[in-house]
Amino acid sequence: MKKIIILLIFTFLNLQAQNSNSIDCTALFEARKSEPIKELEKIDEAKQALEAYRASLNSLNEQKKSLLDKQEADINATMAKVENTKKEIQVIVQKNEEILKELKSMTTNKVSEAYSKMKDQAAADVLTQMGAIKAATIMYALPPKKISTVIAKMDPKIASEITLILQKGPPFENNQTILYNEK
Repeated sequence: MKKIIILLIFTFLNLQAQNSNSIDCTALFEARKSEPIKELEKIDEAKQALEAYRASLNSLNEQKKSLLDKQEADINATMAKVENTKKEIQVIVQKNEEILKELKSMTTNKVSEAYSKMKDQAAADVLTQMGAIKAATIMYALPPKKISTVIAKMDPKIASEITLILQKGPPFENNQTILYNEK
């Protein structure tokens, strides 16, 4: 029994010690009650900052997109102008080529008509004095009968060069033949 009493006394003292060290939970909860509210406020502020950042980023992206759209429209307009100008230039070049062709034809016709009316020896002498390409160009416009009579009156070496050029056909400027007296 002595042991039981000692055990009871010891248990009673132990309980008393626990009661004196016990923490007041209500006071603890009241003290910490403001901490979750502060954390929520911090989260709210971070959320608002994130939303403001997103809004400014979207605004910036919209500005950049509108600027790019404007630049693209400007480039497309410039490209359209370039295409129109290119077409106009092509039309002008084509007209100029037709005019040049007509002028060359008129000139060639007049020259060939003049050589057709010349005596064979005189035509051969004049054609011998100019370059083979120029002579071939003039002779090409002459009738075949006149060509044969003029070539017959020329120096054989010069006549053979002109014949080779005539054989290749126009345009004579691009022929790569050894020229006898090219001027």
